[in-house]
Amino acid sequence: MIDMKIDFYYEVEVIAGAKNNKYVGCKGAVLGISEENGVVYGYSVAIHGKEMAVYFDKNDLVPTGVCFTREDYY
Repeated sequence: MIDMKIDFYYEVEVIAGAKNNKYVGCKGAVLGISEENGVVYGYSVAIHGKEMAVYFDKNDLVPTGVCFTREDYY
């Protein structure tokens, strides 16, 4: 996988083989980024249809190409 940072509010999909496999195939939007010294470790994702955000390692997600806005969530 190409190591790229996914920006806030971009939609992502949880891939097969994700550590948190309960959400494989689910989509949601990035609401938080775990990053230190320019290294991204993971993302907090608001899963569509759920009232919570879930943390995923960076390699467990792929962007879908859809981008939401801050107003969609706050």
